[in-house]
Amino acid sequence: MRAILISAIATGCATGAPPATTLVANSHAVLDAFDRGELATVRPILGRSFVHYETEIRDRDHELARLAKRKPGPAQIASRTWSDERTFIGESSATFIGKAREQDAGNEVHGGGVIYEGWYTLGWARESGAWKLVYWSWKLAGTPSASAEWNQIFHNGIGFDHEPNRLLVSVTEHEHPGAALDVAMGQGRNALYLAAHGWNVTGVDVSDEALGQARAQARARSLALDLIDSDIGTFDFGVERWDLVTLIYAPSAQKRIADIQRAVKRGGLVIYEYFAANAPDDGEDNGAPAPGALANQFVDGWDIVRDEIVDDVPDWGENRAKVQRFIARKK
Repeated sequence: MRAILISAIATGCATGAPPATTLVANSHAVLDAFDRGELATVRPILGRSFVHYETEIRDRDHELARLAKRKPGPAQIASRTWSDERTFIGESSATFIGKAREQDAGNEVHGGGVIYEGWYTLGWARESGAWKLVYWSWKLAGTPSASAEWNQIFHNGIGFDHEPNRLLVSVTEHEHPGAALDVAMGQGRNALYLAAHGWNVTGVDVSDEALGQARAQARARSLALDLIDSDIGTFDFGVERWDLVTLIYAPSAQKRIADIQRAVKRGGLVIYEYFAANAPDDGEDNGAPAPGALANQFVDGWDIVRDEIVDDVPDWGENRAKVQRFIARKK
């Protein structure tokens, strides 16, 4: 059915403007084909001048190359509910704009994937006698800000584990408590655990929604947390300040490894867990370091306690995935 719908706008309306119902149906259908990684369906629909803009700009070749790398599997979006759909149709161009409430797929373990709302804009144009998709953009609904997407995710509260990270728990139960920094703390599941076990905890995150939840939980449990609203890219980690730094699903911190190393005291630990890249180019989309990349950064002055890639249930986003767990201690 998806291929039939898309074919209607590509060929059946080649001699005139598509009706609004066809434009809406085919805009839905082409996004569904992208979700499912259907390269054979998508390729003939993209115009020569196609561009996709969200956080980066991708042209037709780049988009198709990314789609070709997708492994077979279920759609990336479990559900998409449309509202406020509008069409703007001319003789040689047409635009679809619609608001969608979406839930990511592949995460039933944590109650379903994360939920967010955003606006799609799809531009169609007649090209060599057929209608082609030439523009695709998406932006988060509501007032845009650096923390807007994370605020939505933590407000909806599903798609991620609410319990403390298992690696963190297993390692720290054998450590003497000291000063701990929880990077990209989120709603505070790990920071609260550490505070409850005697650590002096500072948590940093860009989401004020997450910080608010952590603050409320700390107050309810009579725990002390030092909470800092900051982007990881500009945060001052300090020098020899922390006995423990946790990088639990904090991909943005990977560019700050050298700063984090300087911030750890002698004998202190860095505990890292995130999705694994199985090949050097697998981490393009999710920020996973290439195999061996972390170990190569913790050479002089560090002992690597653990460096493994396992097939397990990650704390975020999927039912099962390859997960990298890495622990290093400063000499």
